[in-house]
Amino acid sequence: MLYSNILAHARRCAPAESCGFVVRTPEGERYIPCVNISAEPEAYFRIAPEDWLRAEM
Repeated sequence: MLYSNILAHARRCAPAESCGFVVRTPEGERYIPCVNISAEPEAYFRIAPEDWLRAEM
């Protein structure tokens, strides 16, 4: 499930770089997809500050 979530997100973002976090919770690992705010998203990724905050909660 984790891998399929990451792969689905990457396919939705293509050709831009996808980005996200894999976090460990008491229930197990989960994927948090993030928004790539890079000025050149086909070459680089930059995670939106709101996504960093969401991953830390």
